[in-house]
Amino acid sequence: MVKGVIFKKNSPITISYAAVSNLSRKNIPETLSDELGSFHIQAAIGDSLLFRKTDYTAQIIVLQNYSSQSIYLQQIIHLNEVTVKDVSKKQELNDALDNYKKKGQYYNLDPGVMSVITSPLTGLYELFGKAPGQARKFRQYSKEEMEHIEIAKRYNKVLVKNITNMPDEDLEDFMFNFTPNVEDIRIWSDYDIISYIKRSYAYFKENRGSLKLQKLN
Repeated sequence: MVKGVIFKKNSPITISYAAVSNLSRKNIPETLSDELGSFHIQAAIGDSLLFRKTDYTAQIIVLQNYSSQSIYLQQIIHLNEVTVKDVSKKQELNDALDNYKKKGQYYNLDPGVMSVITSPLTGLYELFGKAPGQARKFRQYSKEEMEHIEIAKRYNKVLVKNITNMPDEDLEDFMFNFTPNVEDIRIWSDYDIISYIKRSYAYFKENRGSLKLQKLN
């Protein structure tokens, strides 16, 4: 009989009523951990044990010994649906740049052209005009917009709120001071992002009274 305790990963909190199965021995019935997270199940050295519970990532271990087992399950973070209109936005920006480069020349767009009339970026066309220098400004603007979209796919208010449970009145200030750059977002794993949010929020809570908050690296 193998015994142990099931914990929430990176936490001393135990997980009650998690299912425990011996995958190597189908004749052994599945059991549940008790209200304190303790479990016991029949198993032999080398057997594969499956631990699972709703809202947690399932864990499989191969039994190495008969000592008390400590099992850690990673909680799944459920996010509310976030709609990021990146495809249409990218298309609009790319259309704008194509029009700037049409026939190899920068030119002043004719407001009668249908693509301009139907585009919400008409004001930007008129703002930047035909000069190459102004067109370059528009190119820089579009690059920054694409980067903001790329960041928002993986780092947004819904995610931060779910991880920190911070008050809504702090969320704007936190996002302003602690949004990572696009280079970090491209190389970070989900675990890296969650760790960054937790670390940054701890710093934010301790230094919110400062005149100028510094973003953590």
